[in-house]
Amino acid sequence: MRTLLIGLLFILSWCAQAGNYTIHVTARGFGDDIVSLYRYADLFTHRTILVQRGILDATGKAVLEGEANGTLKVQLRIGERVADLYVRPGSHLHVTPFDLGMARSLSGTTRMGLDFSGIDALDVNALTADVNERIDAFVAEDLATDEAAGMQALDIQRKEGTVKPDSAARPATLFVTPQLSKTRVDTFAMKLRKFYAEVNDPWFAHYLEHSIAGLYVGPRTNDRELFETFVKGKPVRYDDPEYVRLIRTLFGEGLEQIHRYKGDSLRMAMNAGDPVALRALFEGNDFLRTDDRLAELVMIDQLYLNNSSRLVNGAEVVNLLRRVIETSTHEEHRTIADNMVWDLTAMRVGARLPAMRLEDERGQTVELNELLKGPVCVAFTAGWCTYCAAETGSLIALAEEGKGTMKVVVIGLDRTLEEFKAAKKAMPASAHVTWLHAVAEQQVREDARLRSLPQYFILNDEVLARAPAPLPSKGLGELFFKAKTEAEKGGRLKVWDD
Repeated sequence: MRTLLIGLLFILSWCAQAGNYTIHVTARGFGDDIVSLYRYADLFTHRTILVQRGILDATGKAVLEGEANGTLKVQLRIGERVADLYVRPGSHLHVTPFDLGMARSLSGTTRMGLDFSGIDALDVNALTADVNERIDAFVAEDLATDEAAGMQALDIQRKEGTVKPDSAARPATLFVTPQLSKTRVDTFAMKLRKFYAEVNDPWFAHYLEHSIAGLYVGPRTNDRELFETFVKGKPVRYDDPEYVRLIRTLFGEGLEQIHRYKGDSLRMAMNAGDPVALRALFEGNDFLRTDDRLAELVMIDQLYLNNSSRLVNGAEVVNLLRRVIETSTHEEHRTIADNMVWDLTAMRVGARLPAMRLEDERGQTVELNELLKGPVCVAFTAGWCTYCAAETGSLIALAEEGKGTMKVVVIGLDRTLEEFKAAKKAMPASAHVTWLHAVAEQQVREDARLRSLPQYFILNDEVLARAPAPLPSKGLGELFFKAKTEAEKGGRLKVWDD
């Protein structure tokens, strides 16, 4: 017992200290020679911060280094492919990315898998991958009726060579499945806890518990039992993605309920930008009544998730989050609120487009600011985006009809210049449209907060006027008509604030 206690204290001390980590990457056949490493600034906004970029050598190898404090979730990027993993002080990982064969998402990214070479069985990546696989196997429809099969499925899948997981990914079925039999889940949970009983890793222990909690979620979820079993009286786990999922599950309708039953008080608190008054409303929830830290966390998360809904005004949300940054006694909340404000304001009306590395179809560097004079429509698209083609064709027609009264700049987020030129060639030619290729398309997506394509923006002299602007199929033509009318009157287009 004494030895176990000493070992536990050692792990706690080790995880609390900052230190360096190293990731050796071996990647071939991806068509890109740059590999980038990002850290997640927090697990609520998933804002990514660049740690380091490396060049893959002739053998497809690169070494990336960073600093971690405790357990840190990071993202590896190669071109448009991304994968998550965990690092800790002293981590020394050897990874080989592989293509999962998945379709590109609307944001232009594709998940890739990671093989870890020579990884210790007690490494956090090995542990999370292992428990994720076991839970996924249990949830699978043909195995959920037999808890023993759920535990045996992993070995069967491994023997068949079908398991190549993204170690930091959560099975897609978790938190959205119809509720499984409580007795069956209880038995499976007991088996999981027993299976990992000898793993003396505090971070993994709560990751395991919160992963188990997800199995109890469903249409007939007993929220009180879930809260009292997995959350009540326990520390807030800012570094655990499963904890974040659980909190969002338990309090996902928190702001809606306040709006429904205490709408006047909500409006007063939002109008006054008073986080204390608003937090008091959240503390009206029995689960949050005695935990001001959790109440404040739920409050800012609910504001962030509902910033563009009918429940609250977006500008008031940003104002209140800024007050949290100034006044919160919890450092973690000040950091999260700051990331939320950044996310919500990066591409708002009145802001400027972020810096971008752009080139024309000859590969010559182009400064975007030189093109942003007067009213300009900037469209982000890509040749692989089939839906984008129809909208781009309509945009070109609007540009021709407007005869240059509103400049049009199309920025292609294609992986290569050749793919960009092919996409441009497939569209109608127009002297009123400027085509540019984003050299670092992933960085553009991140900086411009592009969660899907196509995305359109209207600017006046480098300043965002509509962010985002409607697509041609959703009313962009009205703005072009307004620009043409103003130009014919000899006036200048102003920022639309309607």
